[in-house]
Amino acid sequence: MISKSPVLFLFLIICPASLVFSQRTDSLIPMEQAYKRTYQTVRLKGPLPAIDGILDDACWQNDGTWSQNFVQNTPVERALPSYPTRFKILYDDKNIYFALRAWDPEPDKINRFIGNRDDNSTGDLISIAFDSYHDSRAGAEFNINTGGNKTDLIVTDNLSVNLNWNAVWEGKTAVNDSSWTVEFRIPLNQLRYNHSDTGMVWGLHVRRIIRRIQETQNWSLIPRKNSGHVYSFGTMVGLQGVRKPRLVEFLPYVSGKATIEPEISGSPYSTGTRYNANAGIDGKFGIGDFTMDVTINPDFGQVEADPSVMNLTAFETFYEEKRPFFLEGKHIFDFPADQNMMFYSRRIGHAPSYSPAVDDSTSFSKVPEFTNIINAIKLTGTTRNGYSVGILQSTTQKETARVTEDGIETKPVVEPLTNFLIARIQKIANKGNTQVGTMFTSTNRIIEDPHLYYLNRNAYSAGIDLLQYTKDRTYFVDAKGMASYINGEEEAMVSLQRNALHYYQRPDAKDYLGVDSSRRYLAGSGGYLSVGRQGNKRFIFSEKVSWWTPGFDLNDAGYLFMADLVTNQTKVAWRQTEPRGLFRNYTLTLSQMNSWNFGGIDTYNDLSAQFTSQFKNRWDLSIQETYVFSELATRLLRGGPAFRLSPYWKNSIVFNTDKSRRVLFSIKNTSLVSTDGVSRQNMIEPALSFRLGNHIFIKSEFEYARNTDDFMYVAQKQTGTEWQYVLARIKQQTYNITLRLNYNITPDISLQYYGSPFISTGSYSNFKRVADAASSDLSSRTHTFTDSEIAYEGSSDTYIITEGPYTYSFGNPDFSFCEFRSDFVARWEYRPGSTIYLVWENSRNNRADVYYSSLSDNLDNLYSAAPTNVFMVKLSFWLGL
Repeated sequence: MISKSPVLFLFLIICPASLVFSQRTDSLIPMEQAYKRTYQTVRLKGPLPAIDGILDDACWQNDGTWSQNFVQNTPVERALPSYPTRFKILYDDKNIYFALRAWDPEPDKINRFIGNRDDNSTGDLISIAFDSYHDSRAGAEFNINTGGNKTDLIVTDNLSVNLNWNAVWEGKTAVNDSSWTVEFRIPLNQLRYNHSDTGMVWGLHVRRIIRRIQETQNWSLIPRKNSGHVYSFGTMVGLQGVRKPRLVEFLPYVSGKATIEPEISGSPYSTGTRYNANAGIDGKFGIGDFTMDVTINPDFGQVEADPSVMNLTAFETFYEEKRPFFLEGKHIFDFPADQNMMFYSRRIGHAPSYSPAVDDSTSFSKVPEFTNIINAIKLTGTTRNGYSVGILQSTTQKETARVTEDGIETKPVVEPLTNFLIARIQKIANKGNTQVGTMFTSTNRIIEDPHLYYLNRNAYSAGIDLLQYTKDRTYFVDAKGMASYINGEEEAMVSLQRNALHYYQRPDAKDYLGVDSSRRYLAGSGGYLSVGRQGNKRFIFSEKVSWWTPGFDLNDAGYLFMADLVTNQTKVAWRQTEPRGLFRNYTLTLSQMNSWNFGGIDTYNDLSAQFTSQFKNRWDLSIQETYVFSELATRLLRGGPAFRLSPYWKNSIVFNTDKSRRVLFSIKNTSLVSTDGVSRQNMIEPALSFRLGNHIFIKSEFEYARNTDDFMYVAQKQTGTEWQYVLARIKQQTYNITLRLNYNITPDISLQYYGSPFISTGSYSNFKRVADAASSDLSSRTHTFTDSEIAYEGSSDTYIITEGPYTYSFGNPDFSFCEFRSDFVARWEYRPGSTIYLVWENSRNNRADVYYSSLSDNLDNLYSAAPTNVFMVKLSFWLGL
C-alpha cells in the first residue's frame, strides 16, 4: 500500500530524520519564574496621558512600576528574548492606560506594514489581553502593530478567536532610533467584569511579536503545550475603588443602494434598475452584571459575499457567519459537538424557504433575497457567583413574493413569521477546572398558508455539557448530551423523514426506520463523551465516542451534518515544541475512526497519520495521509441502500514559505485515489502574496480540481415495485481564481478589492444502475447499461433506458457552471466606532446543461453573461452616553 502513497513514503522519511539531531541547549528561564506572573497596577495620580505613542507623559515617569523580563514563547520556549520589552498599566475611574517600549537595535528593519482593521497577522505586534472575570473562560484582547493598525478580539480558553468583537478604544505607536513604543486608552465600559470593593483580580497576558525573526515574547509565559490559553494567563492586581461605568451606546446607520441588473423581457419586476434606502440602529446597555445588545432592522450590506461552490452531494453546504451582530459574543453561545452545533446563526435571516414556480416567459416573480430581521435582542454576562448567561431572541418577518402570471399579480407568502430563542448558561468553578452548562433553542413559525405546510411548525432542542480537568489540567473529561423535538403538519414530518439528514426510506434501514406518513413529530438525541490527556506534555491522547440517533435534528436553529450515526475516534500525538534537528517544532498525530448506524451496519473505518512542522528557516509543512479501508455510503443514493465504496487513500500536503517576508508562497495539494482505480480526485491550490511598501497588500490564489468518479449519483426511477438508482462516471474540472488587493492609506482609511471567477464543468458517461449495493465484489455492485439498453435522445436531451418490460428516462446531467463575484469596499473610520462604507458589488453567472471542455469557452460564456452591479453607501455613527 505504501507504493501507492508517495506522501506517506515522504512522511516516513522526514519524521525519523529530524530525530538524529541533538536538541538545542539554550539556557532556559525556570518555569516557576516564567509562568503565572503577577503585575501590580496603580491608580493614575496626575494628568491624563496624551495617547500619541510617545511616552513623554509624567505618569509614565512617575506613577506605578515598569514590568519587564519577558520570555520567549517561540522559537525556544523559556529562552531569553532577543530584544528587551517592558510595559506599565495605570487606571482611573473610566479607563485603563497601557504603555509599552519594545527595544530593537535595527529600527529600520521593523515591519511597519499597516494592514486591514482587525488583521493582526502583519507588522510587528503588541497585544494585551484581560480575563476580566478571572474565570479562565475568555479574554478581551487589544492588538496594535507598528503601522498603527488596531485589532480587538475575544479569545477563548481553547484558543477560538472572534475577530468581530469591536470595542471603542484608542491606540497609537511611535518609532525612534532604538525602539518602538505603544500607548493605549481602553475605556472600562468596553470590558465586562464584576465590581468588588475589596479589589479585583484579572487575568493578564502581554505579548510581543517580532516578524522578521518570527519571535514571540510573553510577559507571563503561555506554554505552547498548555492546559488552556486563558487559564495560562498571568494576573493583574491593584484595581481598587473602580465602579462599573455606565454603559449606554447607540450605533445608528443610514444606507442607500442602487442595483443595476439584467432586464427580463415582459417582467414588471426586472426592469434593469432598483433603488433602496434603509435605516436602523444598534444599542448596547449595561444592566447590572449583564449587557443587553439590541438591533432594529440591521443591515449587512458591507459583508463580503460567500465563496462559490459546486455541491454535487446530498449534504448541506456550511457557510461561515460574517454578520457582526451575530459574531459579537459568539463564544457565549458556542455549543459545538464534532462538526455540529446547537446554534447556527445563519438560520436567522436566511433566504426564503418557498420559491414560486415561474418560467420568465408568461410568469414572473420578485422574491426577497433574504428574510428580513425585524429585531434581535441579546443579553449576556457573568454573575458574581460564576454563572455565565447568554439569551438571544430574534424575530424575522413574514415575507411575500410578487408573482405575475398572464397579467394577474398575486403575493404568495414565501416565509412565515418566525421567532428564534437561544439560551445558554454555564457555571465555571474550581478555578476554571470544572465547567457545567446547559443550552436551549426554539424555532417557532406561524404557518397559515397550506403551501408552507411542509415547513416545521415548532422545533426545540436542549443540551447539557460538562468539562472536567484533573491533575493540574493534565487529564480531561468532556461530555455533551442533546435532545431535539420537532412538530408540524403531516406533510412537514414526511418531508423531514425523507430529507438527506435522515432518509428514513432507506431499504436497508426498514427494520428500525421507515417513513410514517401519519407522524406529527420527530424526536431524537445526540452527544459525545471524550476523555484524554493534554496540557504541557509531549505525549497526548484522546478517546471519543459520539452518537446521533435517527430522529435527532438541529437544523431549524443549529447545524447537524448527519443523523443515524455512531462514531468512535482515537488520537495519539507527540509534540516537540523546542527546536530539534531541521525543525523549530513539529507534531506527529496518529488516529483512527470507526462509524456505525443504528441498524448495526459498519459504515466507515480509517487510519490516519499527520505530521505538522516548521523548519528553522520558518517554512511550514504539513502532511496528512489517511487510508479508508471500508466505507458504506448511506447517503450516496439519496434514500437508497448503503453503497459500498472501494478502499481509498486520502492525502494532503500544505506548504508555505516564511510568513514574515514581503513575498509569501503557499501551496496545498489534496488527493483521493481508490485502490481499484475507479475514483481519483486531485486539487491543487497555489497562492502568492506581496506586501508593497507599508500600505499595499496583493494576494492571488488559484484552485484547480479534477474529479473522476465511476459512482456519481444521477437519478432514481421507480419500475413496478422497485426503485432503480442510476450512477455514472463523472469527469469534473473546477477552476477558481481569487484576487485580493488592499490599500491601507492610514490605519483608519482603506480600499479593499475582492474578485473571484469560478468555473466547474462535468461530463457524465458509462451509465449504470445499482445491483448489489453492499457487495464486496466491484463487478456485482452495479450493472453497466449496454448499447441496446440505453439511448440518447438529442431533441429532449434525455437518456432512455429499456430493460425487459420497463422503460424510464432521465435528463442529461452534463453541466457547465460559471460565476464571477467581486467586491470593492472603501472604508473610513472617521471617528472611533463610526464608519463610512462605499461598496460596489459585481456578479454574473451562467449555467448551461451542456459540457464545455474548453476553459476559454467557459470564460467566454462567463463574461458574456449580463452582470448585476450593486452600489451602496452606508454611514454609521457611534454614540456613547
